[in-house]
Amino acid sequence: MSEINKNNAPLTRSGKKKPTDETGRVLKVKGHSAIYSITIAVMYITLVLIASAVLSYFILSIGNDVFALKKGDVTAEIDLGANPTVIDVSNQLAEKGIIRYPAIFRLYARLKLDDGEVFIPGTYTASSKQNYDSLIKTFLAQTGERRVVTITIPEGYTVENIIDLFISEDIGTREGFIDAIQNGEYDYEFIKRLDSLPPDPDRRYRLEGYLFPDTYYFYSDWDETQIINKILAAFDSKVSQDIYKYVDASGMSFDDYIKIASIIQREAYFNTDMENVSSVIHNRLKNASKYPKLECDSTVLYAMNVHKTDITDEDLHFDNPYNTYVYDGLTPGAICNPRWSAIYTAINPADTEYFYFVSRKSGEMLYAKTLAEHQKNVAQVRAENKSN
Repeated sequence: MSEINKNNAPLTRSGKKKPTDETGRVLKVKGHSAIYSITIAVMYITLVLIASAVLSYFILSIGNDVFALKKGDVTAEIDLGANPTVIDVSNQLAEKGIIRYPAIFRLYARLKLDDGEVFIPGTYTASSKQNYDSLIKTFLAQTGERRVVTITIPEGYTVENIIDLFISEDIGTREGFIDAIQNGEYDYEFIKRLDSLPPDPDRRYRLEGYLFPDTYYFYSDWDETQIINKILAAFDSKVSQDIYKYVDASGMSFDDYIKIASIIQREAYFNTDMENVSSVIHNRLKNASKYPKLECDSTVLYAMNVHKTDITDEDLHFDNPYNTYVYDGLTPGAICNPRWSAIYTAINPADTEYFYFVSRKSGEMLYAKTLAEHQKNVAQVRAENKSN
């Protein structure tokens, strides 16, 4: 029989009070079985082992990446633009499959780079077989024999202008660039579409319209095909599959839109005019029986291969397939290399009833639905030019 203490609470054999409720009843306490305790211990140990294994795998995986151990053989071109950051480099390396852990590469590079040491713009070949140290040194290396040249292609430049630009920097030869432009093989969707069209003997340059205006970094020892390929890659990066789907449904070729874009580029001084200029061109193409000729001054200048502000009546009658005052429809090829806004508005014209436009000296455009309205606009522009 249990002993009774002063408060009449039962005592355990060890002399401690047994737990009771508010009424003084002894509470029953369930003890854990030995099997339960063993199960908990096993689960804990298992979790610890799993966590250790995962951590070990992660550490080994990072080590393999840092030191290029047990990695597949992947080689890729890494293109570093102006003022490349560690983030730019690490993201490209990860996207191209050279490294697996861009965050670890960033941490490693920041620890290895000296103060003021920066990556050099240019295009590099990197391999997954290179460790992090080797990769970092690759993007810092620039020998005296192989310098990086910066070239900016202005919007609206022609192929001839672009070739002159490279030659002025002692890069390539005119013959080499012409061959790369006319005959080079390039693996891009727009090139496949272009080359699948019936050949036009009147087309001046095959890739006119596709040499995208931008700032580029080239090695001085690159050949002309490598240079043109890099420019085409920039163009390709702008064109989505949705655009190709739209073009396919429109009944026009992608090259037709590039021709239109090149005219927009040369005619519209302000971006705000591009949609309306595009609408005039599209409206005329859709009403070819009434407006068979586009009658754009910019095509006359390209046909004559000259640059001037005053076009004479004699110029308008210059017999060349690129002259849209003489020949119907679109030009045989683009008349310049347009920026993206011109290409976009070529595909997305404004919804207007305009069939004419004329440019004021300020660059502002005046539009008209009828010939009579257009003649008034032309007279206004001529009067303004005389007064100035």
